Amino acid sequence: MRAIRSLMNDFLPAFALLVASVVIGAVVMLTPRPDHAALIVFGPMTLVTEAVTRTVEAGWLPIASPRSFVIIARRHAGSEVRRPEGAFLLLDASGISGCFSLSSVEK
Repeated sequence: MRAIRSLMNDFLPAFALLVASVVIGAVVMLTPRPDHAALIVFGPMTLVTEAVTRTVEAGWLPIASPRSFVIIARRHAGSEVRRPEGAFLLLDASGISGCFSLSSVEK
């Protein structure tokens, strides 16, 4: 039993480093960049009109809505953008470039 506990204690720093690197990598890769569009995800019961309104109020310009609770938006020129109220996720939309033409997502 002590051998197992000792082995677990030896691997704890490596496991913590692995988890930290995965989390940091995900945050860096999924955070929207200023020159990319964003994928904004609301709750599944959110109406499309409500999602679009919240997106516009936060300074984003909606360009597509594949689902009623998912909005693809780009930064509005000259305005400071923030996370829309009630949004669960705010992701970089360049990751979905296979689903749309690349020029429509990155403009």
